[in-house]
Amino acid sequence: MAFRGVLLFALLGNPLLVSATYIPQLPEDQARIVYQSQPAETFRETSIYRPPSSQDLAKYEAIGGSEFHLYDNFGKESLMPGIATFAHINWTNCFVKENDGAFDIGIVGMPFDLGVSYRPGQRFGPIATRTAAQRMGPSISWSMAHGMVNPFLDWATVVDCGDIPNSVFDKYEAVQDLGTGLHKMASRTPKNVAKGDNVRLITLGGDHTITLPSLRALYPIWGEMAVIHFDSHIDTWNPKQWGGGVNKYDEITHGTLLHFAHEEGLLKNDSGIHVGNRAVLFDKTEDLRHDAECGFQSVMATDIDTIGIKGIVKRVAERVGSGPVYVTIDIDVLDPAFAPATGTTEIGGWSTRELIAVIRGLSAAGVKIIGADIAELSPVYDDISQTTATAVAQLAFELLQWMVKVPVKFPPKQ
Repeated sequence: MAFRGVLLFALLGNPLLVSATYIPQLPEDQARIVYQSQPAETFRETSIYRPPSSQDLAKYEAIGGSEFHLYDNFGKESLMPGIATFAHINWTNCFVKENDGAFDIGIVGMPFDLGVSYRPGQRFGPIATRTAAQRMGPSISWSMAHGMVNPFLDWATVVDCGDIPNSVFDKYEAVQDLGTGLHKMASRTPKNVAKGDNVRLITLGGDHTITLPSLRALYPIWGEMAVIHFDSHIDTWNPKQWGGGVNKYDEITHGTLLHFAHEEGLLKNDSGIHVGNRAVLFDKTEDLRHDAECGFQSVMATDIDTIGIKGIVKRVAERVGSGPVYVTIDIDVLDPAFAPATGTTEIGGWSTRELIAVIRGLSAAGVKIIGADIAELSPVYDDISQTTATAVAQLAFELLQWMVKVPVKFPPKQ
């Protein structure tokens, strides 16, 4: 039925009071509806050019100090605009000892792409991820999928530590810069010492080379670690297998990082596991022989079709055990349909829903995550909807939920 009517406005003496009378043209057997609006504000009172009110002035005076905290200062009023920290959380200088006791979990950027073998651009990954994370915020993160836990407002204080500066010309120097910077951050004393022995960091890459300096940085703090490696590739290649290894500049790449982590004794023996592998190898036997030598087993991408998500979670959790676990996610573990903007795409990967289900399963299993990274986002190859960057931002949120769900405290070393 067509809905027709007449809307009449009348100024009734007081210029601040607008009376709106709506008289719908209804059948005769229905009563007419008449309503009045509430007193309206003037244009001057609602204009963006209005003079500041006493409330406005009080808000800006409260900012004060030398350190600007976006969420603390502006709260729920600044969800979409503002400085592009991850999910609008506060920026903190995590490098300095003065911020001991200031946070429990930090988001860190590693803008680095000197280790790629194919498509570059990963140095822009951290800023693309933070931009995609602008849809998140501490006041709008109550997650039904996680039992209504809001990881930003739970027991852990979560901050954005910014990016780690590193050489844009010298790969060897850059890797040292990244390791030194992350170690300084990871050495901070946590705010909630009842829940954790050390702060924990989620790193936004950057090409996958960043995992090596990250493991180097965490080893003095946590000791040997098991590694859960989500990737379409194995990344344990001996550099000589790639035709490299001639000097220190060409040996460390985004495909040799776990080889060097093993060689340097950073990994717990026979506890590593690749998840989502499907890429072809360089050699019929040598690659897998050396991979096993480095202490890794593989869960193939196609295993999800046979043993399912629960089977994969069980196998991974049993493999890494109850000690400290580092999680590294190459975004190419996802199928290019879900993550096109990466350095080396491989067809036949998982969907974002499948990967998130595995991560949530490992969290529910109580796997003790002590650090993580998400690597290989190259935003220049992303689509206009930021499909890959949005996936990376959501995965960072899932890792954060995992860290909040599973606090890590180990018995004192004897």
